[in-house]
Amino acid sequence: MAITPIAAVIFDMDGVLIESESLWCQAEREASDALGLGFSDTDFAATRGKRIREVTQLWFDARPWDGPEPDDVAQRIIDRVVELVADRPPMDGVREALSLLADRGVRLGLCTSSDRVLIDVVLAALGLEDAFEVVHSAQDDEFGKPHPLPYLRTAELLGIEPQACLVIEDSLSGSISAKSAGMRVVAVPDAAEAGSGRFGFADLTLESLTQLDGATLTALADGQSPPSVSRPRFHRAFPVDDLARARWFYSEVLGALEGRSSDTWVDFNLYGHQIVAHLVALQPAPSTNSVDGHEVPAEHSGVLLNPPAWRDLVQRLEGHGDRIRWLMEPTTRFAGLAGEQHTCFVADPAGNALEFKAFADDRHVFAR
Repeated sequence: MAITPIAAVIFDMDGVLIESESLWCQAEREASDALGLGFSDTDFAATRGKRIREVTQLWFDARPWDGPEPDDVAQRIIDRVVELVADRPPMDGVREALSLLADRGVRLGLCTSSDRVLIDVVLAALGLEDAFEVVHSAQDDEFGKPHPLPYLRTAELLGIEPQACLVIEDSLSGSISAKSAGMRVVAVPDAAEAGSGRFGFADLTLESLTQLDGATLTALADGQSPPSVSRPRFHRAFPVDDLARARWFYSEVLGALEGRSSDTWVDFNLYGHQIVAHLVALQPAPSTNSVDGHEVPAEHSGVLLNPPAWRDLVQRLEGHGDRIRWLMEPTTRFAGLAGEQHTCFVADPAGNALEFKAFADDRHVFAR
């Protein structure tokens, strides 16, 4: 199938051009505290990317109050953000990205959930009043992000088909909006979510716009999927003393596809990750640590799976009976706590340790 060239790049504003998400959070916290609602930063993060009038209506629906209308509260929040945002610098890489795109002759648009008054303040503060051919606020659209309408409307104003547009977003709802519109998506989420698998549907996830370069744009234009921080591939090389047995274990048992090989090494594709078995003389057993009463090698590799995939893998391993050497049989750790996980340790035929785990809630991978 032919890949449509990228004719336009559409930027979100808050969190992409300028770090204003913390300011929105501050303004929303001040407004909700004044109403005695007691919302937390987690509550504010859950509505990131939505139109502020939708947010305050959600607040009212959840915890009705006596006093100002939700629209009046929204306006107070907007006015407060306008006060806070005036002296903010652009996000790292913004000017370089705009220059790169201009050099490539790409048309530029802006699509944001913010009100026009805030758009004008931000663009003036950054000196970007003339940077975008089309500036669209979703405030007057029938539906806001994550509905595709805001991005479809922006493409319409540009006169470009959605599939010829690339969107740069920071929020999950905005990324969903753009992807649902049929556009390619580069997500640049907040640092706390940069590695989140929730952005795995994006064509590319970056830690910063400083990572957007010409080669990356060319790859996206060609329909490729560059390495992404929301679904990175790790590389792991390890020693084995028998390539035939390594092929049996990794290909037949674990289901890893074989890639390149030679007389002394074999590449395997393990859940999209590159692992390489090297034929060498094995060294003495490595040091171990105790994990729930089991001595497992301190040095080991592994993959985080979703629970169904983990159960399928365990079933395959168990299907090979006593040919599989368990270092720790399938178990659940931290049950009922943040970080609850299913895990198991096995040794390959050369004694290399592998851990496969699945978190009950993937958001708790790094929970403490």
